[in-house]
Amino acid sequence: LAAGIAATATLADLDIAVVGGGVAGAGDVLFDPLRRSLREYATLSYLRRLTVAPAVMGTDAGLVGAAAAAIALRS
Repeated sequence: LAAGIAATATLADLDIAVVGGGVAGAGDVLFDPLRRSLREYATLSYLRRLTVAPAVMGTDAGLVGAAAAAIALRS
């Protein structure tokens, strides 16, 4: 997961990566090792500021994103 986040952040110049859905509920069990591993993969200087955080919407994040995409397609 850390490698995928680092690669995506490298390509898209991200400041934050948000992990949503049920996996975000794992809390520190997931996020502590993920952040440690991310330091190994995110070696470029501009990736040092990358933040990894759980989605605020929890398990509803996917539904809200799908609804937003549907609305955007209608416009």
